[in-house]
Amino acid sequence: MNEKRLDLNLLAVFDAVAASGSVTGAAERLSLSQPAVSHALNRLRALTGDPLFVRSRRGLAPTPRAEAMRAPVRDILSASAAVLSNAAFVPADSERRFRVGASDYASLTVIPALARTCRSSALRIRLEMRPVERTTLAELESGELDCAFWGADPPGPPWRTSRLFVERLIGMIAEDHPLAGRLKAGNRMTLDDYLAYPHVSVSMRAPGGSPVDSALAALGRSRMVGVVTQSFAANMESLRRTDLIASIPSRLALDAPGGLLTFQLPLALADYDYTLVWHLRTDADPANEWLRREIHRISSGLAQA
Repeated sequence: MNEKRLDLNLLAVFDAVAASGSVTGAAERLSLSQPAVSHALNRLRALTGDPLFVRSRRGLAPTPRAEAMRAPVRDILSASAAVLSNAAFVPADSERRFRVGASDYASLTVIPALARTCRSSALRIRLEMRPVERTTLAELESGELDCAFWGADPPGPPWRTSRLFVERLIGMIAEDHPLAGRLKAGNRMTLDDYLAYPHVSVSMRAPGGSPVDSALAALGRSRMVGVVTQSFAANMESLRRTDLIASIPSRLALDAPGGLLTFQLPLALADYDYTLVWHLRTDADPANEWLRREIHRISSGLAQA
């Protein structure tokens, strides 16, 4: 760069454009106007002597120079934020925007109580939920996400993880299902019963697929899947007036709508940890620490069916 003094705001604009792939997205992230972002980007282009971003079919694509700058710029911004931030985070005074990776399961269990917490003690805080996908870890590293709920095996360093609770799968059918009478009479669901009817399943993003299918394969058995969705809520609703069978996390059954019956799965499935994941970069950030504490507090109060 041809100037000794650099406005850190230019680096913040660079980081936002790199993360969002557009001037519009960067302006929204930074609460700036689009002309202000464009002006800052032009200043940075002049300082570096590089276009930094070029238009593509997917938005603004970084040049090789910009790619090389991304990690150092994030480190500079993180260090600056740590130096300039107050020692304490005051939720009632904050206008912080938290971006959380949350599956359908987290949105049905933890998120409603977290929203109530913010509305009672942190009115100006904004919560944004984003789906948990294959890019989630990269988004945590880049700062696009503050933390994420995680149902698969937790990642290692530089990501940090903390167990929220232990969960298990249970079965669910409609109260007018052909097998409902057996359950109401106190009979257990047998494996043959379980496999005699089609299932509604949630698509698995994690490697290895469904633990139900893995357990069945170990027994030399398989189930017929009639419906696949990305939502446990949709699966539970799909049970009504059908002969479908669902296998869902137990905590969802506590607030399940009426007309549904639960049962113990006729399979030996291990319980699994449900965790919270974040990147080492945000480990000591007071705002992120507050958010993680609230998520832990809420999660510890969630009963298991």
